[in-house]
Amino acid sequence: MQTIILASPRVDQWLAFSDALRAGSQANVVKVRTGAEALEAAQTLKPMAVATDAELGDFSGIELVRRLLQINAMINTALASDKPEEIFHEETEGLGILMKLSPLPTSAEAGRLAESLRQVTGAV
Repeated sequence: MQTIILASPRVDQWLAFSDALRAGSQANVVKVRTGAEALEAAQTLKPMAVATDAELGDFSGIELVRRLLQINAMINTALASDKPEEIFHEETEGLGILMKLSPLPTSAEAGRLAESLRQVTGAV
């Protein structure tokens, strides 16, 4: 079974997103609260994707994506952000982020992420 990691200090508030992502992807969804926990989970669980909050307490979501690229450049990523699209694109250019999420991602966004993962990986 594939694994998707959700990284947010507010992961409890991502419940609708998490449930819909699990249902839409049929993947194991692992919730962590910090960047360090996300990196550890990425190394041990070999996830197909990581969805991260903009800020994780120990470092930013962008920094997490950069560090994930060093672990495995094939991990698909989604990043929550309230920044305008142009600024978001400028700050994340070259990181290969699959999808921008709202600060509190919705079940509809989970469906779109699951569909994007299906298209990219063919695995879900």
